[in-house]
Amino acid sequence: MKYVVKKRNKIYDVLELEYPIKGYKFNSKSEDIKSITLVDDKLISKVLDIKINTMFTRLLMIVNDAFNSDDNPSGTAIALDEIALVRSTILTKYHKLLDEKKEELYLKKLALLEQEMFDKMVVHQYDNYKTSTKGR
Repeated sequence: MKYVVKKRNKIYDVLELEYPIKGYKFNSKSEDIKSITLVDDKLISKVLDIKINTMFTRLLMIVNDAFNSDDNPSGTAIALDEIALVRSTILTKYHKLLDEKKEELYLKKLALLEQEMFDKMVVHQYDNYKTSTKGR
């Protein structure tokens, strides 16, 4: 069964519904509640900001590790894969729910990180080429 809880002047009304609700749906950690659907646009925006910011925090830790390790070129490839994963998540899951401005801002941040990682990869490949041609 689906329920909607509405607050009206400090009184909560519980309505039983049987039709699908459009909004942001996520699973609950509670055993009694299977899933929650948010309908309010402001609340959806705040929840998505928190989710995307945690993804960016994780991504920035991976990118930072890739920048700090000069001897491991696979770190840049892992960081580029993570950037692609975050981009695809934003474009597929959150595209309909995000504002255009916020989505554009997140994609610009990802493009900047991706360009920096490509630059690091090119520099590393050039250094490897330069050291391999010296030895001959």
